[in-house]
This record gives sequence, structure tokens and C-alpha cells, in this order.
Amino acid sequence: MYSQQYRRSQRILTNIQAWIKSILPMVVTVMLSLPAFAATDEADLAVGMKTLPLLTNKITGTTTLAILFDPANAASKQEASGIKAILDGNFVGPDELKLNGMLVPVNDLSKITGSKLAVLTDGLSAHYDAISAAAISNGILTMSTDLSCVQANKCVLGIVSKPHVEIYYSRTAAEAARITFGQVFTMLVKQI
Repeated sequence: MYSQQYRRSQRILTNIQAWIKSILPMVVTVMLSLPAFAATDEADLAVGMKTLPLLTNKITGTTTLAILFDPANAASKQEASGIKAILDGNFVGPDELKLNGMLVPVNDLSKITGSKLAVLTDGLSAHYDAISAAAISNGILTMSTDLSCVQANKCVLGIVSKPHVEIYYSRTAAEAARITFGQVFTMLVKQI
């Protein structure tokens, strides 16, 4: 009796193992093909900055880059501090553009005035409408590694630098903020 139960358990276990082995490659492929959020790093900033020469109204010299974060969210604060540290280092944008990072908490978006660029940290989805309204009224190019912001048409650019570079573009958000790019730009990005 015990040997029959043992054999039955072994057959069930063998079937489960075979099923897992058959779907594992598919699961891994799907997981690797989805862009996942990752804290914004220097590579992400570099990818975002590569789009600036393609703007029809070029940003030159020195400009303020607003780093938007949620002070109530520890991960958002940490990401913002990391972005600021990168910018305070020797990070130089295209065409010798110097970027001065300014931390802007989402509960004080009036500080965004005067910025031409804004990078959003993760965890700001509850604030997308307010951020978008501030960007629109100030003509600010917004970008984030959190692609849901672009998909919601609240950010102009979504940046993915790993495993390969992808730039997502919301024409709706860009037009609302009066941000325009040259024709070459649209050939290089994935439009939402």
C-alpha cells in the first residue's frame, strides 16, 4: 500500500517538474522583455539628456533640473538624493550643458518654477495630475524611469537604460507643456 502511494506521489512530482521545466523558458522570456522600474541612475540620466539636442528649442548653458520626490516615501527620497549626487558630481549634459539639480518635494511644486527639466522618482503616481499641471504651466520637459507616468500622459519621456536603451514618448504630455522635438526624434522613440 505504501509503495503504491509512493509511486503515485513520484508520478505527480515528476509531472509537476516537467510542467515547470516546460513553462520556465516562457516565464523568463516574458519577465526579461518587460521594462521594470529601477531607481534612476547615471545611465538613465545620460539617456534622457541625449534627447535634449533634438529639442526644437535647445537648452544651453546652465539650467536647473528639478528632481521631484515624495518626502513621505523613503525610497523616493533616497532616489532623489541619488540623482542629486550624480548631478552634483561631474555629470555634464550634451553640448556642455551644466545641470543644477534641485530637490522639489511634491507637496511644494511651486519650487519647480524656473526649471526647464524635471526628473520624477518612483512612487509619485498619486501626484501625477499636480506634477503635470505644474509642468504644463511652466513648459517643463518631464522624464522618469517609471513608465506608468508616460503611459498616463503625465510625463513627456520614459527612460529605460537596461538591458537596452528605450525611450518612450507621450506626444499628449509634450504638446500640453509646449515641448517640441525635431522629426528625427520621433524615429528614435516609442510613442505612447
